[in-house]
Amino acid sequence: MNTLMTIKQVCATTSLSRTTIWRLQQRGEFPKGVKLSESRIAYRSAEIEQWISNRLSH
Repeated sequence: MNTLMTIKQVCATTSLSRTTIWRLQQRGEFPKGVKLSESRIAYRSAEIEQWISNRLSH
């Protein structure tokens, strides 16, 4: 099952700030969020875990 994470959870999991995540997304280096509503974005946990795994393997 592909669970969704809030930006707070993503920040806590990656140890990155919201600003850093935003900058990485702008460069195409971080998974994009899923727009759930006009004011709500969530992130797929599997994509975040894969991103972390890729970073650790470098």
